[in-house]
Amino acid sequence: MARDGRRITRAGPSVPKRIRVAWIIGSAEVGGAEHLILSLMRHLPAEEFEGSVICPSPGPMVARYAQVAARVGTVGRRSFVNPFVILRMAWLLRRWRIDVVHTCLYDSDAGGILAARLAGVRRVISHIVGHNFFVTDERGWPRARKRLWSWIYRWVYRLADQLIAVSEAVKTDLVARRGIAVSPRKIVVIRHSVAQEAMAVAPEHVERVKQLCGITEASVVIAAIASLIPLKGHRYLIEALPAIVGSMSNLRCLVVGDGPHRAAIEQLVRRLGLAGHVVFTGVLDEEEKKAVIHLSRAVVLPSLSEGLPVVLLEAMALGKPIVATDVGGIRELIDDQLSGILVRPRDPEALAAAIVKVASDQAWAEGLGRAGRRRFEQAFSFPRVIDRLRDMYLANGLRCG
Repeated sequence: MARDGRRITRAGPSVPKRIRVAWIIGSAEVGGAEHLILSLMRHLPAEEFEGSVICPSPGPMVARYAQVAARVGTVGRRSFVNPFVILRMAWLLRRWRIDVVHTCLYDSDAGGILAARLAGVRRVISHIVGHNFFVTDERGWPRARKRLWSWIYRWVYRLADQLIAVSEAVKTDLVARRGIAVSPRKIVVIRHSVAQEAMAVAPEHVERVKQLCGITEASVVIAAIASLIPLKGHRYLIEALPAIVGSMSNLRCLVVGDGPHRAAIEQLVRRLGLAGHVVFTGVLDEEEKKAVIHLSRAVVLPSLSEGLPVVLLEAMALGKPIVATDVGGIRELIDDQLSGILVRPRDPEALAAAIVKVASDQAWAEGLGRAGRRRFEQAFSFPRVIDRLRDMYLANGLRCG
């Protein structure tokens, strides 16, 4: 108490200000990039960062984002470059007083960067996984529309403070093929990873997957784990199976995931008489997905385009061999014939030959898996990814406290 009777209020220790990060994510479906983002949000130091999410809705990942994010804002199913969506995102960013915006997947890059600049966000980062331009290339759009989208991306990426390419292949594509004219220091490569401690497989989940998929001790299991969209190349895997099941009647191909292409792939399976060999599991939770990988002789990814697929990192972490197409950043993961097998895209015959080679020689397949796990442990450190993102978020004078 002071001499004049006034109460003296002593200031307690100051509470450090956390950096407010908003992830603007172009998908609420279940996929590798979506789960990677979820994992990154979980592992960023909570005492330094507060994470929020803006994403489409509805979608199964909305509830999962809400489990780890301070706030979740949704924009329906409209394009992220819709002017009303951009204005809504800018309003949310200002209302939440966001310090850093981090965009990822599809047209959330273009719309998210514009919204961040309208909201006056201090730091804007775009995470380029490699699908953006491929989706534009493959759509049946007139050439003029494709050129317009390419111009939009080239212009918008200049407004970002930092571009993250998930592989050297993606960085090369951005600069050499797409003409993204920015400083080389502005584009950095941060390869995906997964937290190895999160890859433990519980026996009860293995048993559940066995029952769900009709797997017996005699089954030879291969798994294709990806969204059912054309760029993942499921069609070519199904077209490869008739050449395999003729000599391997105990083959079970597990198609894990969902998407707009599912009905077409199911129809192809029926037309080729493969219903007894192919199981569509739909979307599985993370524990069941790890159990599928654990049960598989090989993980197969016949994609037409990839940045750096998370599911292959998960397979490597679990010591499983990989059969994949030689596209994008996959070669940065796999040493052909040493830790997996690479084949040409859109080539069912080559895919069938590779699967037969792995499925018919278990000892050799296990050797590929061990080599893949060693490579994962040596080259793909999850803590290193977190450290690099943390430093990136704290750049430009942004500091906690």
